[in-house]
Amino acid sequence: MMKKRIHLLSLAVSAALILGACGNSSGAETTPPDTGDSKPAGETTQAQGIEENGDSVLKDGSLTEIWVTFPATSSAPASLSEVEDAINAKVSGTMDAVIKLKVLEWGTYTDQTNLMLSSGEKMDLFFSYSGTKDYVNKGQLTPITGLIDVYGKDLQEAMGKYIDACYVGDELYGVPTFRDLATQAGLVCRKDILEETGMSAEQIKTLDDVEKLFTKVKELHPEMSLLVSSEPKRGPLANINRGLFDMIQSGVGVYMNDNDGHIDIVNTYETPEYMELAQKALDWNKKGYFIADSTTITDVRQDLIKAGNCFGYIGNSHPGTTTQETMNTGMDMVTIPLTDRILTTSGVNFGQWTLPAACESPEKALAFLNILYSDPEVQNLFRYGIEGKDYVVKEGEIAGYPDGVNNSNVGWTNESWITGNAAIGYAWETDPENVWEEYQNYNDTAKVSPLYGFIFDSSKVKNEIVAIANVIDKYQGIVEAGLNDPESTVAKFNEELRAAGIQKIVDEMQAQTDAWAAGK
Repeated sequence: MMKKRIHLLSLAVSAALILGACGNSSGAETTPPDTGDSKPAGETTQAQGIEENGDSVLKDGSLTEIWVTFPATSSAPASLSEVEDAINAKVSGTMDAVIKLKVLEWGTYTDQTNLMLSSGEKMDLFFSYSGTKDYVNKGQLTPITGLIDVYGKDLQEAMGKYIDACYVGDELYGVPTFRDLATQAGLVCRKDILEETGMSAEQIKTLDDVEKLFTKVKELHPEMSLLVSSEPKRGPLANINRGLFDMIQSGVGVYMNDNDGHIDIVNTYETPEYMELAQKALDWNKKGYFIADSTTITDVRQDLIKAGNCFGYIGNSHPGTTTQETMNTGMDMVTIPLTDRILTTSGVNFGQWTLPAACESPEKALAFLNILYSDPEVQNLFRYGIEGKDYVVKEGEIAGYPDGVNNSNVGWTNESWITGNAAIGYAWETDPENVWEEYQNYNDTAKVSPLYGFIFDSSKVKNEIVAIANVIDKYQGIVEAGLNDPESTVAKFNEELRAAGIQKIVDEMQAQTDAWAAGK
């Protein structure tokens, strides 16, 4: 059996290939353009690395607590203290620090981290999957532009040019994780029920096909809700237009097929495609496909599926989705792609590890992140927990549950897209043999946004963005859940967006993209 672990050098080459594929046979259409606008992540010749006992900042005699905050399905995993102890045993040789892991549940993660950032609560490193630019604008993050050359050499080698997507202006504020850097939406559903219907995943390619499937599932399980929202406060159809637009800011962006020589910025909530989404949501909600209270329910999707209440959800589709959700739900799951796969700047910097402005020791926090991206043992601890208790290593250097352990009683579990450089650790036993190569191909063959490499400077429209966010929060979930008449609701939605200043954002973004395109 082929080994399913990729060493750091291989991953670095892989990352370089993904962004540097303009010379391959796929052609320029699927290759990110070299805009020349990306900020350098630092010359590796300047990076000094971290030698054991050799850095006076890291080995300063002060045992600093480094609090690492991240989301998971449970905020109190049974193996937490053991995982901390094992990680600290590895870290102690590099720096004087004690790593403390703070786990927050997915359903409340964003609200809790926002509160922690605002209050200055102890937090030194946290996983950000939304709002990084907003955090920067509020002065809530520590830039790592210079620090990464000294304390993040392995980070740079592992992630290559992808780090460039985490710049805001001239400053670097985070490090992306190795994962699905392209984005695609798909139906993630229970395999056993899919098989009951007699339909196969290969037969399902469009929303019409999905509706045929739902009709059969509803006949077999009339009591079951077919779709739950993929994330809190959103409707079940939140992701269905994902392949159509590169959404830059607050519902403003560009059509992915905008390649006629001029980039036209649009309010995506005012497009025919959004109205079609609204009409489909109303139709499916009336047919009983959606879980009740989909926009207010706080239970995470995995728990609802695990409890037998839901068939699945429409969310992110990537090579590891099936394994990830099988682990999280304790049920065999299947993933069915439904939209085009696209590569955008925001898709790369969507999930990144960042340092709060109140970080006590940015050097030590970044040094720990460097270890997480370069040490397979620490990576396996952070993702799988304690070997022999939470997981075992099986033939071919893959991980799996020990006898008597499953998703419901395991003491630790984490999602690979959060854990940094997952490819240096073990793959899970349900992953395909070539899982990491699949990730590379997934990213490399995605349709590239006409605005790939563009980062919007929102400083001139900050007030409008805040005002529009309130309007979006008011209407978006209602539309995506099919709770009201689409014609009147979408009309009111856009009326309030215009009153809040969305046209000013469109105009500002248009001016910036025109200048960006002219300079290419």
